[in-house]
Amino acid sequence: VVINAEYGVGFNKGKLEIKKAIADPQLGGRYFGQRIVNFFKTEFGNKYKLDIDSRAKAVLRLETECEKLKKTMSANSTHIPLNIECFMNDKDVSGRMNRAEFEDLSSDLFDKLKTLLSSLLVDAPFTVSDIDSVEIVGGATRIPRAKAIIEEVLQKPCSTTLNADECVARGCALQCAILSPAFKVREFAINDLVPAGIKLVWYDPNGTVGGDMEVFKNGHNFPFSKMLTFYRKENLILEASYITPLPHTQTVIGRFEIGPIKPTEDGQSAKVKVKVKVDIHGILIVESAHIVTRVQVPVEEDKKEEKKEEKKEGGEEKMDTDTNGVRPSVSNENQCEENAEKIEKSDSEIKEGAGEVIDDKPKTKTKTIQTPLTVTSAKEGFSDKELQAAIERENSMIATDRLIRDRQMAKNSVEEYVYGIRDKLYGKLEKFMKEQEKEAYMAELTRTEDWLYDEGENCQKQVYIDKLAELRKPGDAAEVRFAEAEARPGALNMLAHSIVHVKKAIDMMEQKDEKYDHLSDEDKATLIAKVTEIDQVYNVYCTKLTSVDLTVPPPVTTAQINDKKKELEDKCTPI
Repeated sequence: VVINAEYGVGFNKGKLEIKKAIADPQLGGRYFGQRIVNFFKTEFGNKYKLDIDSRAKAVLRLETECEKLKKTMSANSTHIPLNIECFMNDKDVSGRMNRAEFEDLSSDLFDKLKTLLSSLLVDAPFTVSDIDSVEIVGGATRIPRAKAIIEEVLQKPCSTTLNADECVARGCALQCAILSPAFKVREFAINDLVPAGIKLVWYDPNGTVGGDMEVFKNGHNFPFSKMLTFYRKENLILEASYITPLPHTQTVIGRFEIGPIKPTEDGQSAKVKVKVKVDIHGILIVESAHIVTRVQVPVEEDKKEEKKEEKKEGGEEKMDTDTNGVRPSVSNENQCEENAEKIEKSDSEIKEGAGEVIDDKPKTKTKTIQTPLTVTSAKEGFSDKELQAAIERENSMIATDRLIRDRQMAKNSVEEYVYGIRDKLYGKLEKFMKEQEKEAYMAELTRTEDWLYDEGENCQKQVYIDKLAELRKPGDAAEVRFAEAEARPGALNMLAHSIVHVKKAIDMMEQKDEKYDHLSDEDKATLIAKVTEIDQVYNVYCTKLTSVDLTVPPPVTTAQINDKKKELEDKCTPI
């Protein structure tokens, strides 16, 4: 049960069938919420002298707060306050409402709900005693009074096992997965009901109405197809429209022209069969049309043609549904063939036995030929050309949005860098840029900030990229000097540790440690030469880094120190 629509649903394994459906488009959660909004519009207008309807933003804020109030009242029967700061004209407004007042304001809506539920049971293929359970969905089902009315009319407690707000979206997602070839789901059939009766009107060539008929009544099951028979001498023009009133000004579904249709050889109307269908989406389509012609053909020739057709069309299904209830009978055709064979056999016996002159006129039978016709659709809505143009416009807007987004991101990157590097210059990078350079750089950052909100408000993406690259040059240089100053002491300590480790190994060799007995004098000489070389480099590095100006590139980089450490370990570690 949804507040503005009620459904009687039958569940079987792998199948869902709608037994009956009824709805009121003027009844739903938004109408209950609107009663609260109108109440506070009047109260605030009298209390604060405000014309709320004159400002759309104020109306939207009030509707949002009233929706929250409605949900809160569903769980509380006490007075619930409503407060909005700076609502209009810098005025704060406040009010309150309780559940009893809300139910009194919406009494006519609750009466409509009760009437709607009662009408669901009228002429329904089930009774109240047949109902197994009542599941309520939709945000408005949280209203206690609405829930009580449902339980009163249907005489069953309301179940809320489904997510009241998301169940429709989940059902749509499941239906999409069933229809999509990209997902494999368990087969599940859904037999729905046509929400409004559909009629067909056919026109004569001069444009006058030739007749009409109701093809699908209100509440008819779908998917469903019907075969309609017409007798025409010219093209058939059909117009499909809804009979039942809809909350929409346009009731015409579409126009369909079927042709080419010509009179028969004797000038009579041709028999035209048209298959109309309401598909699984509830959309009326004219699926196919053909002319039915009956001709006399020899029995033998017909047999040969039937064999050829069986080879070509062995897997083709026959039509099952016809409006006049007539279906082709295969047994009658077989019986005619058998009788023809008996006649031929008896004729040949007479020829052989008596020698009399016999009429050799071939035996014939009636055969039905179906000539397919073209169905031209002229449905209400966009033509293929208009749809393609709309798709192209959409793609163009998507591309424009992407360009705007990229441009805005590039602009934000410049603005973010200006604020970020400015804070760093007063913090961790303060010692890594000369005072004169810092002042010039800060002035450039200020000019860039002013430019962003003036001439640079709507520049191209590349302009922002170039501006950012220009700003980053002095800032990145200071960042590099800071990173070097942070990492150099650790790198020097690691190099010193490696030198000490190798020297310790050499001392143990000189002390004739058994661990190094396998090494030759040549290996020992190699170790001494390499560690001496690296030790000298280490001392040079330490001398250069004794007094370093942090505002200029360092004389020794961390990368150079790490390279010497790696050189020492690569040479000495294997030995």
